[in-house]
Amino acid sequence: MVEPMFGAADDEWVTLVGRYILNMGAFEMASRLLIAGITGNNQHPVLSESLAARIGYLRKRFPRGNHDRHSWAMNAFVVANKHAGVRNAVAHSPVALTSQPDGTYKIEGILNLTPKSSSTAAELISLEEIRSRVDESAKIAKAALEMQQDFGCPPHT
Repeated sequence: MVEPMFGAADDEWVTLVGRYILNMGAFEMASRLLIAGITGNNQHPVLSESLAARIGYLRKRFPRGNHDRHSWAMNAFVVANKHAGVRNAVAHSPVALTSQPDGTYKIEGILNLTPKSSSTAAELISLEEIRSRVDESAKIAKAALEMQQDFGCPPHT
């Protein structure tokens, strides 16, 4: 049997990163459902573009009839767009590890090699940052699924 790379000391990392990636995966699917509902086509070219491009597509097309609902949606899209970059970093960046005297490794963070500031070579995404993003990512995924009614899409459960 292969020894696991991470042990009980890293359980919170494993749980929170897993929740975050799954929440963002739910948002990804919701964005695709909305675009397919709007276009009537599940092969539309925007579906092959980045998550940020799909968010922009949806923002431009959100119905403007109800000001409060439109404002709510625009806020959800702004938050989702911020998460798109973080999600990419969490999913595709190296994990910063330190070796322990007993031969195990401890996760120190996720090394974001494409930080917000071009003056920074890299930045470490901490456990605290991931923790703060889990609930917010769940809210935007749920919000995107709720938008099916706004776009007149058939609801998917």
